[in-house]
Amino acid sequence: MPVPVELIGWIAPRVSSELIPASGPPFDAEVVAETARIHERAGFDRVLIGYFTDAPDGFLIGAHAASVTERLQFLLAHRPGFVAPPLAARKLATLDQLSGGRLAVHIISGGSDADQAKDGDWTSHEARYRRSAEYLSLLRRTWTEPTPFDHEGEFYRTRGTYSEIRCRQQPYIPIYGGGGSEAAVKALAPHVDVYMLWGEPLKDTAVFMDRVRCEAAPQGRSPIFSLSTRPILADTEGKAWDRA
Repeated sequence: MPVPVELIGWIAPRVSSELIPASGPPFDAEVVAETARIHERAGFDRVLIGYFTDAPDGFLIGAHAASVTERLQFLLAHRPGFVAPPLAARKLATLDQLSGGRLAVHIISGGSDADQAKDGDWTSHEARYRRSAEYLSLLRRTWTEPTPFDHEGEFYRTRGTYSEIRCRQQPYIPIYGGGGSEAAVKALAPHVDVYMLWGEPLKDTAVFMDRVRCEAAPQGRSPIFSLSTRPILADTEGKAWDRA
């Protein structure tokens, strides 16, 4: 039975790739616009807008890219811990409305203590994933609760939380997330719609996918999977291996 496949590309704020060294200013609005248009013309379904501690703001990059495209969807990387969940929910809902319902969010819990410290976060690796789980719970409640609510958890405490703006996509935008650690699987599998993986040997990937499914099942969830790979193209498999 055929399985639908979604092709996800990547938007950078400047001229750069894994093969092309970065050049020009750190932010170029026309590069963002043209990269988005190229992906749309090429038939990509979605593009990732990455999150880096030294990079331009992804929300604004997404808004600009959405303004120059019609069909292309956007996967906005977002790191919990720096924007309160109710505010993040409103920002994401606003961008989903602005883009005509073309937004998804990719939760980046943070794998590097040193990188987190650059923005003033000293939370431990395992605690960051617990925080992400609570963050996602608060996001969904903010998007869906019909009346003000209170929340008290390990990382967040709110009173009278309510958002008038809701996502264009109902009940809320698609949620992506990933991580190879046990802490990541336990925290994210019960919450995400798409669990993101790096390209690994097929047998290892199958085992990991089963772990994610088992962790998600008690919550009645069945996430699908995204696999990030770097294709090496040539006329034949042998030539591709030679190029690699």
